[in-house]
Amino acid sequence: MALSLLSLDVAGFVAIQERSYARASQGLRDAWPQAEALGHDELAAFLGRRRYCVLATSRPDGRANAAPVGFVVHESAFWFATGPGLRLRNVVALPWAALSLMEGDADVGEQGQPHVALTAEGEVIVHDLACWEAFEAEWMRRHSDPPTWAAAILELRPARIFSHAAR
Repeated sequence: MALSLLSLDVAGFVAIQERSYARASQGLRDAWPQAEALGHDELAAFLGRRRYCVLATSRPDGRANAAPVGFVVHESAFWFATGPGLRLRNVVALPWAALSLMEGDADVGEQGQPHVALTAEGEVIVHDLACWEAFEAEWMRRHSDPPTWAAAILELRPARIFSHAAR
């Protein structure tokens, strides 16, 4: 994906994040202060560095399922290839998911790589494999092997995004 396309995708994420903070509870704003949120360029760089996230779905009985998964960003959404197993059954039954991305351990004033985190949640749309062509080049750039094992492509359209950077 060209940087200009990622920049457009990230602009959509920044707008969602601004709306998310406007609607957030005081407890969330205390835990994830908006002043420490990633701006456009930081968010683009962070997403550009991360190829995997933890995607959480809900089983029909309410138990959580969280597992690492490769992703790409396309049209202000997160896209995942998925096999025919639990994750796919979960999002068919309850089309909502949350993801988390993190790097670094050092908080403000500590030695080491600064802690950066992002969490997003929203509706999941299940696509057949025909949509693969829309982001094939970016997938191959980031992951090098096509997901020949995939049974479907999942699109997570974030309704809420929060981020944090220990600067």
